[in-house]
Formats: sequence, C-alpha cells, structure tokens
Amino acid sequence: MSRRVRVEIYAPAHFRATWKKFKEILERDGTTPSAELRTWIEGYVARKDPGNPQRPLEAFVEGHPDAIKAAWSTMLTELLARAEHYGGDLPYTEVLEAFKAQGVKGPRLPSRAQSMARGLEKLGVRVWY
Repeated sequence: MSRRVRVEIYAPAHFRATWKKFKEILERDGTTPSAELRTWIEGYVARKDPGNPQRPLEAFVEGHPDAIKAAWSTMLTELLARAEHYGGDLPYTEVLEAFKAQGVKGPRLPSRAQSMARGLEKLGVRVWY
C-alpha cells in the first residue's frame, strides 16, 4: 500500500464557488480533484523538466541514440501543441501521421504510434481513435 501525503492549495475566498463546481463536475465524470490535479501536475513536470537540456553536437548524427530521442521529443512537443489546439484531445490519426512524416513505416509504425499515444495520455491528453 502506498503512502499518501496531504497537499494544500491556497486561493482567494471567491474561488470557493469555483472549487465546489469543479468537484461536482468531476464527481459526475467519475473522478476526483486529487486524481485530476495529479495527472495535470505529472504532465506539467514531464513537459517542463529538466528545463533546457543540452545535447552534444554528435547527438544529431543520424542513427545516434540521442538523435532518436531528439526526434521523439520533437514529435511529442508538436503533438502536445496540436492537442492543446484541439482543447486537450488528439485524433490518433495525427499520431500516425507524425510518424509517417518521420519515415516510419511497416510493422514498426503501429507499435511506435501506440507508445506515443500512451505517453500523451500520461501527460493528460485524451487520444481518440
């Protein structure tokens, strides 16, 4: 069993009505404020951490493991921006097209697209198929 910690937020008094409505909506959706805030915070940290990573120049040589990570990271950033444009949702076809644009085809395409979709979902994006 995992340990739980209590985290508090502070807001102005007029925020109480908004918070109450937030809880009502989440209850209707079958979730909790804690779950939604954890998902949002985890996604925010994943997008923003480590901040400004430095890559060595040789990382951009084709086939270098860092080049693959850099392409993945660039695609993730672009897909997150597209999802933001769609209000937090993203069609799965956009994920597939992003990989096709990178030249990924054949049997690797579905597995890589699925992996990216799962990563996006962990960051709070709703991928619809």
